[in-house]
Amino acid sequence: MNRFLPFALSLLLLCSCTEKPASQSAAVAVKPKPDSDKQHVIASTVAKNEPNDSTDVEPTFDEVKADLLSKYDKIERIDTTIIVGGDSLHVHEKYYCLKDNKVIVPKRYLWGGDTTKDFVTHSFATQVVIMKNKDTIINKIFKKSDFNRVLNPEERKYAIIFDARFEGYYKQYDGIIFGYSITIPLTDIGVPAYIAVNKKGEYKILDEYAKLDEN
Repeated sequence: MNRFLPFALSLLLLCSCTEKPASQSAAVAVKPKPDSDKQHVIASTVAKNEPNDSTDVEPTFDEVKADLLSKYDKIERIDTTIIVGGDSLHVHEKYYCLKDNKVIVPKRYLWGGDTTKDFVTHSFATQVVIMKNKDTIINKIFKKSDFNRVLNPEERKYAIIFDARFEGYYKQYDGIIFGYSITIPLTDIGVPAYIAVNKKGEYKILDEYAKLDEN
């Protein structure tokens, strides 16, 4: 009995040195990954859940037409103030439909719907008002014809100001920039264009190649 006791104690010590405690194993299992690993896992999960770009569903003709028709009764406004040096520039823009039935898109452009006749729609306009401190430096309504210089012949005939957006102040033009999409309704034929208004109220029309990289 006495000779067996030292042997048992030795065996017990050997086992305790070679086995990891359960608590240590658990700590390793829940040890947080570095941020880069987290980002990799998140990116992989997103990649699995997001549809492939190549399988994106293009809008139907009816959806494109409905989007255009929904603009008829909408008025989009921009109302903001920008401080440039010692000057306060209060900017107001209103983009709206003229409801004039003056735009006739030839049936050859239609890729859905009733392709046996031309499509009649409306012109759109944008009113730009800028006050420098307390003085109004510009108050002008711009129509599609104001962009003719940067449009090709078919866009001059059939396009509309499809949307409007406020780009902000750009130092390179010393003024405020407004952006637009000049597009033939129900098609993807069109170009981006811009209006630049300097602090004197002078404006110029910029084409799609305008560099807006310094503001």
